[in-house]
Amino acid sequence: MAQDPKVVPIKPMIDKTAAPASESAQQSSLPYPMQAVRKRALGFFKVSLSRLFDNTDDSLFELAGRAATNAEQNLYFDTLRNIRLERERIISDCCNGLAQRLEKLNLPVTPETFAGYHLDTLSLVQPDELEQTVAVESMVKRVAERNDEPLAQLATRINSMVKRQVEAGDNPLAPAVLADIFIDAVTPLDMDIRVRLIMFKLFERYVFNPVDELYQQANELLAEAGVLPDLGAAGRRRSVVRPSRGDSGAVGGEGRLTGASREEGIAEHQVLGLFSSLLGKWREASGDAAMSLLDASSARSIASDELLDLLADMPMQTQGQSGQTVAALRGQIQQHLQHRQQMTGHRHSLERGDDDVISLVSMLFDFILDDPQLPVALKALIARMQLPILRVAISDKAMFSHSGHPARRLLNELARAAMGWNDQDDPGRDQLYAVLEGQVQRLLEEAHPTAELFAGLHAELSERVQQEQRRAERIEQRTCDTEEGRARLEAARAAVAAEMNTMLLGKTLPVFVVDLLRNGWTQVMQAAWLREGSESDAWRSVCEVARRLLDSMTPLRTEADRELRVRLNAALLTALAKGFERIGMDLAERERLLDGMQELQRVLLAAAPSDVRVSDVAAETLDDMAAGSEVGPAEPPAVSQVLQEVTIEAPLLEVPGQAAQAQTVEDLPSTAAQHWLTGLRAGSWFELTLEQGEPPIRCKLVAIISFSGKHVFVNRTGIKVAEYLSDDLTRLFDRGLIRQLDDNLLFDRALQSVIGNLRSLHEQRH
Repeated sequence: MAQDPKVVPIKPMIDKTAAPASESAQQSSLPYPMQAVRKRALGFFKVSLSRLFDNTDDSLFELAGRAATNAEQNLYFDTLRNIRLERERIISDCCNGLAQRLEKLNLPVTPETFAGYHLDTLSLVQPDELEQTVAVESMVKRVAERNDEPLAQLATRINSMVKRQVEAGDNPLAPAVLADIFIDAVTPLDMDIRVRLIMFKLFERYVFNPVDELYQQANELLAEAGVLPDLGAAGRRRSVVRPSRGDSGAVGGEGRLTGASREEGIAEHQVLGLFSSLLGKWREASGDAAMSLLDASSARSIASDELLDLLADMPMQTQGQSGQTVAALRGQIQQHLQHRQQMTGHRHSLERGDDDVISLVSMLFDFILDDPQLPVALKALIARMQLPILRVAISDKAMFSHSGHPARRLLNELARAAMGWNDQDDPGRDQLYAVLEGQVQRLLEEAHPTAELFAGLHAELSERVQQEQRRAERIEQRTCDTEEGRARLEAARAAVAAEMNTMLLGKTLPVFVVDLLRNGWTQVMQAAWLREGSESDAWRSVCEVARRLLDSMTPLRTEADRELRVRLNAALLTALAKGFERIGMDLAERERLLDGMQELQRVLLAAAPSDVRVSDVAAETLDDMAAGSEVGPAEPPAVSQVLQEVTIEAPLLEVPGQAAQAQTVEDLPSTAAQHWLTGLRAGSWFELTLEQGEPPIRCKLVAIISFSGKHVFVNRTGIKVAEYLSDDLTRLFDRGLIRQLDDNLLFDRALQSVIGNLRSLHEQRH
């Protein structure tokens, strides 16, 4: 096919964008095989993006020609001009972004920090953004599904060389990552959603459609360089097929655990391929060379089904024990192999895959049983599950890669169910413990456990745990509602006290007015804050009434002041009456306060200077104030009672919920404590020591009260066990009296730790 003439002017541009990549390649920290992959990927990305922009130009020009209106035509032409201007930058940003992500593979991992968020910062996804997200996710899914096996192999090979752990989905060459790089590069362009969707369709056509060849070439480059060269062949083999049995413990008709019977062997090698490549260093460091020495070229391998038969007989040898450890099983297997050699005169060994599985399961349980976050009672149960888990792992090695495997799910559910157990509790009196113990016993009694058995146990346990959680959540909700109400009340009291203290401090007022404000009007202000909030008109209105009341106590100066004061006093009495009525104040008390206020107003007006005279209109208003109010006639208080004054020299009301201020620098929380506090979230589990020297208890953070900053903790039944303000929590953290428990999946956490430890050991040896 002839070269399209429109592509010719782009060649200098490609060469120009290639410069940064080539320069960085000279200083690349990647292993040599990965540098070849990097070069191939960058070349592919540049050429594919150039084709994309060539066709974007044609597509937008054609759409502009078919536009129905001038506005729509101008939209396409303006966008076309912007894309032409930004084309070189976008290609450069994409290539540099891909190069940077590849370089990060071999850089030390830095822990990510959680900055936290507030609910008021969240917003709904806009329709255009949602439409773009759906379009991108759809095309990424299509590419990922058809390249599942090449991406898995590529991730496994990369993991064997670099410092960072990657999965098939977050591989820098994965379709989701390539799409993110492209989106980041084109985001600065001001484009209509219609144009964006066109560009994404072209991106799928000219980048994603030919990307399959890139994945194949990348795997070939690494295999030719000696990076797991047998991975592709191993991935095409299915895991061992066991003959079906006729008893109740038989595996499925396909001859292996049915939970992963239809998965290709490549799933196993996502973990086992990496594990095998790192295991040699561990064997040297731990001295665990017995099994690997038996795996010699002159030895006859024992098939996996024979090994499973051997493991099926081992519970009879250890009957009555609390659990058979994998380390003890390794010793028994070695004795069995030596016995066979004595009987037949031939050396026997395990298959390499089975040997690696035994080592991996041993490491996993070492991590689990050493985990300080697991309750002692749960460790006792999990210790007894080592043999059943080992049987499953040998039968179905995809268990290590398939996160939904029933055996993994059951082990994870066990840990989640027991998260709130305390070591000082009596397991014998716990109904959930009895259920878990019964399930473990059923696994031990089954010589050949099936995936259906694990799935059934998981469903049974999940249902039981959900029942307990529903009961606990109802109690937790009542606890949260109670604490929320109490916190709102404290916040309202604090707001009222702060406002009232500000208004009264330093003033000399009649005792009657001080009592009216402190014992009566503060209740009205508190009710307004609780009902409407501190930003409402109702709250501002009741605060204004209090300020007008204080203003009415100031001396008069002119006749105009007197007439205005009379009108304001009448409005003030009406506002006071409505406020007291709104909170349901006792009628007698309401009349007493309003009559006293009215009498005080009369006395203050009568005590004005002689040159200030009450006009006829003001006098009539003054006489009609009582008739205009909603209260009936009452005996006015004595004049001496309402004129007695007091000077407010200190805050009149105590502000509740104020945290104690740090007295010295040593009292201030550490930076680590402040950072830890910002990452807390409701629903997390903690180990908390209530008193120094007492055993810690496990509790869940069920609520963080926004009004007071109070953190409320409950036990596994939903009953409150402690509450702390933010400053108190940071002090506990600095004293080592509280620590957050990791609620991630137990099996996954153990697997990541084992692989991470082996990788560190491998790097130390190089």
